Order: sequence, then structure tokens, then C-alpha cells
Amino acid sequence: MSTQSVERYYRTHRQAIVAGTSGVLYGGGWGLGYATGFDTASAAILILAAIVGGYDIAKTAYHEVKSRTLGIKTLVTLAAVGAVAIGAYWEAAAVVFLFSLGSYLEGRTMRKTRNALEELLEMTPDTATVRRDGQLQEVPAREVEDGDIVVVKPGEKIPVDGDVIDGESAVNQAPVTGESAPVYKSPGEEVYAGTINQEGAIEVETTGAGSDTTLQRIIRRVEQAQEAQSPTESIIDRFARYYTPGVIALSIGAYAVTQNAILSLTLLVIGCPGALVIGPPVSIVSAIGNAARSGVLMKGGEHLERAGKIDLVAFDKTGTLTKGETRVSDIEGFGVESDEALELAAIAEKKSEHHLADAIVEAARHRTGAATDGGTAAVRPDAASVPRAAGSIPDPDGFEVIAGKGVVAHHDGREVVVGNRTLLDERGVEIPAAVAEYVREREERGETAVHVAREVTASGGNEASGEHDRVASHEVVGVIAMRDELREAAPAVIADLRDAGIETVMLTGDNERTASAVANEVGIDDYRAELLPEGKQRVVEDLREEGHVVAMVGDGINDAPSLAAADVGIAMGAAGTDTAIETADMALMADDLQRIPYAVTLSKATRWNVYENVGLAVATVTLLLAGVLTSYVTLALGMLVHEASVLAVIGNGMRLLRY
Repeated sequence: MSTQSVERYYRTHRQAIVAGTSGVLYGGGWGLGYATGFDTASAAILILAAIVGGYDIAKTAYHEVKSRTLGIKTLVTLAAVGAVAIGAYWEAAAVVFLFSLGSYLEGRTMRKTRNALEELLEMTPDTATVRRDGQLQEVPAREVEDGDIVVVKPGEKIPVDGDVIDGESAVNQAPVTGESAPVYKSPGEEVYAGTINQEGAIEVETTGAGSDTTLQRIIRRVEQAQEAQSPTESIIDRFARYYTPGVIALSIGAYAVTQNAILSLTLLVIGCPGALVIGPPVSIVSAIGNAARSGVLMKGGEHLERAGKIDLVAFDKTGTLTKGETRVSDIEGFGVESDEALELAAIAEKKSEHHLADAIVEAARHRTGAATDGGTAAVRPDAASVPRAAGSIPDPDGFEVIAGKGVVAHHDGREVVVGNRTLLDERGVEIPAAVAEYVREREERGETAVHVAREVTASGGNEASGEHDRVASHEVVGVIAMRDELREAAPAVIADLRDAGIETVMLTGDNERTASAVANEVGIDDYRAELLPEGKQRVVEDLREEGHVVAMVGDGINDAPSLAAADVGIAMGAAGTDTAIETADMALMADDLQRIPYAVTLSKATRWNVYENVGLAVATVTLLLAGVLTSYVTLALGMLVHEASVLAVIGNGMRLLRY
């Protein structure tokens, strides 16, 4: 073995070597004195054991004193030096060895905790097969560029983020999203680096490689979260600044009163707040690592601790409790054919970016007729089997979005109003009884009804600008019923939260009847209907003012105001979304509602775990102090119990890795 190899091995395993050498010397010195009575030789070996084991400790203590931040190692150094000074060599060597051994075991277990994401780091392959100049080339994954075509065979790990352009396969996305079941991928769908292609060969056009992948962003965010202090950690750190000098003062005072140097040194040892300082961070780090492996990204200990106090979860409806795949379920014409009403609505909505508008335009392109089964579209026998081209739906002559209500457009010299009852009321459009009855029936099924009204006679003025010479008269010519299917897991998730003692509320822009129907179907405790985005924000703020600790669940984009207003904002489906990964208090990498009860209960378990560790640390110090004052605890025994308490809180915190 070369000198460099030996040096590298020593640097890597220095802590273990120091602790081991100190232990051997300690055992040898004690054994020599006990077996032979060579007190001088025994003392020399014990002092050497204290020097070997205590050098790094004393070096750190020197810098602590120099920077006026007295810590645990300052106390241990003072105790060891004091023990040598009074001739208590065995006690000095024992204190240093036990502290070195405890530090090594503590560091090893903490590294194991912080490396909970190690398997994620190993998921991304080092190389990628890229198609360049008509040839397949194997190149380092970090050198793949945006736009490169990567070929992934069955069983291989996907090396880049990108879009499938050829081939179909099932992909195991568990490393990124935490989903237990493989997800079927076909051309046009997104895949992530680190996931596993299971069935067929696929070709992926690269959108992110190397450090610019979803997996790498997750790892960076989790590492930052594990380093960030929680409120409890900050409080304990501030407490330790005053506590350590207090222990030193207590030790000096005890010596002044009793003249017992061993008692004074023992107080220094048992006063080390090691378990108190290490307990909270190991709990926080373990929980964050566990959550990341399960597809839940937590921003840091502060948000994790706050989530542990959640007593109410507010859900956005569309895309959260529902699949976010709104489709036309029924079309009813009033005085016109249903297809004509649909086409008129599609013209008005063509330039809108709202999800309801997309569904209407898509239905018009396919000439989908009325369906009466509550969501399964039925195509008329005479309907065209081939979808209409996008350009076959005329553009409106004028177009205006009325936020949260609908659109007002112009076509063929007439104003067209497409939206909810509120919009029609504002425009002075009368709702016939037949229309109102039809709308009531559809809304009681949990569907959203979109009214289509047309100006009866052409109005004068500039159509493009929306200026008119007179008030237009309108008639309702159709109603389009829209349905967004509930997620299958929604009722079970609400039940799980209720079992955990957490209230639930649904926030939606839908009308009262639709909201009530959906809330009853899901089993949610309460709902608030007809809310604009700022209305959802106000509801969240009101709930907090009532004393609730509120988590808001949404898609991270449309619900940004209410997510920001909540104590904990939970963004769903954050995989591949830079903004959600970087800014969410808590992000579910997949659109998996079942992760919400897990995340909330993990946060609560972490909070209690922190309390347990703090309680154990305080109880240990209290019992040791009582033992010292009653002469039952010696210097070495005090250090042994102290290190045992440190390992106990680490072990307790690491339980969260298996939660």
C-alpha cells in the first residue's frame, strides 16, 4: 500500500482510529496498574490515552473559547485537564475515551441518517446512449445536451429528464415521485432521470441532464432542508450559549464550597448538553429523508415542525380532489340544436386559457353529442368520426374574460355570453324556468353548468372593442354540463385525516349545489363555494384567525395566494416543476392524494419524537445531577451515561426513517 493510500485511509477513518487507539491505551494502562502495580507506567499510558483521544477535542475547545462560544468539548477538555492535574489519571483517560467513542458512533449514525438519500444519488446512471449523426453513442450522462435523443432499453435507468418521442413503456417513477405502481408512458409524455424503464424501448428528447434534472433538484432541496434549523433547534442553540457557561460557574462554585475537585469535574462532565443538542436535528433529518424517499419534499425543519401542529386541511377542488380532466358530460339546447349551442360556446371560448374552455373547444372539435350518464360522452350516430381541425372553429370578433365568471365575445355581429349564473345576472340575461331546472339537476350531480347566451338582435357600435350604442337583449340558447371526475383515493384520504383528528374543508369556485354534491360524495367536513382566488385566500386567513393551524393543498400555480396564506402550503404534482420544488413548504412529487395523510402524520410523529428526545436529555441530566450530589455517580460513570443518552436520542430519532 502506498504512502498516499495510507494517508487517505487515515483521513477517512481518523475518528475511528483515534477512538480505538485511545481505548487500547486506556485499557492497557488500567490493566497494567491493576495487574502489576506499576503506578508510574500505568499513569504514563493513561495520560497518553488522554492526549491521543483528547487532542482533537482540545483543539476544538480552544477555538470555542477563542470565539467566545463555549460548547460541549470545552467542558470535556476542562474535566480531562483537571483530572490529570489532581492525579486522577484513570478518570481523565476514561472521560476522553468515552467521549471520543461516543462522538465516533454519533457521527457514524448521523451520517447514516443524512445519507438516507444515498439510494437516490445512485439511481442516476453515469452514462447515456445518445443518437448522434445516425449512430448510437455512449456518453457520460452529464455531457448530454438539451435536444439530444437518448435511447433507453427495457430494464435501464433513464439518465435524463425529457419527453418520450418514440416507443411506449411502463416506467417505475418511485425514486422521484414515490408512486408504488409503474406509470405507462407514450409519445408526448414526460420522464425523469433516475426512473426505471421496465418494458419497451423508448426514445427520449432531453430537456434536462446532469445537475439540471428533477432528481438532482430534489436532492439539493432535501440537503438544504436537512441543514436548515428548526425552531426547536434554534431555541436549544440559544439556550446552550448560556447553559455551558452556567455549568462551568456551577462547577467552580461547587469546588469553592466543598473543596472536592472530583465532584467539580464530574459536574462538568454530566453538564454536557450533548443529547439535548443532537436530539432535535436527528429527528428532523430522519423525517425529511424518509419523506423524500416517499415522494414528499419538505422545505425544512421549520415547516416540518409547523406541519406537526396542523389541525385543518383545506383542499382546492379542481385538480386536487378531482383529476383535473374536465370533460363535457351533457349539452342541452334551448330553441337551437345542442350542436349549435356547443359550437357557439366554442367560438366564444376559443381564445380562453381556462380549463373549462379547453373542454368545450375539444368537445366541439369532436362534435360530441349529449351524454346523459353523468360523465361518459356519447357520440351521436350521425356525428363525424374524425375530429374537426382546430382551424374549423371560427375566431370570435371580440373577446373578454370576466375572471371567475366566464367570457363575453362577439360573433356574426352578436354578443355571446358564456359563463355562470352570476355573469348572466350582471349582463341582465333572464334565465327561463326550463333552463334553471336543467341546471339544478346537473349541479346536484356534482357537475358544473355553463350557460350559453346570445344577443337576440345585432347591436350597433364597434364589435371588436365591445362598445355598443344600446343595451343588448340576450336569450339563453344552451347549457353545457361539465364534469371533472373525483380521484378514486379522495374519500379514503379524507377518512384518514378525520381518523387523525384533522378537520377538512373544500374551497372551490363552483356554485353552492355543485360544491355540496362533491363535498358529500367525498365526505369532507365543510366547503366554501363560489370563491375567486382572492376569496380562497381570505377563507384561509379567516380559518387561521379562528385559531386553526391550516394546511392548504393545491396545484402550486392557480392556488398560489391561498398556499402562501396557509401555515403550510402543499403543492401537488411538483415533479418537473422547478417553482414548486424550490418554493413549496411541502411538495408532493406526484398527484397522489394518499401522500397527504402520510406527510401530516409523519410531521406529527416528528414533533413528538423531538419532544421525546428533549425530555430524555433533560431527564438524564437531572438524574445525573442528583446522583453526583448524593455521591452515587462517578466521573467515568457520568460520562458513560451521558454518551449512552446521546446514542439513545439518535436511535429514537432514526426510528422516523422507517415510519
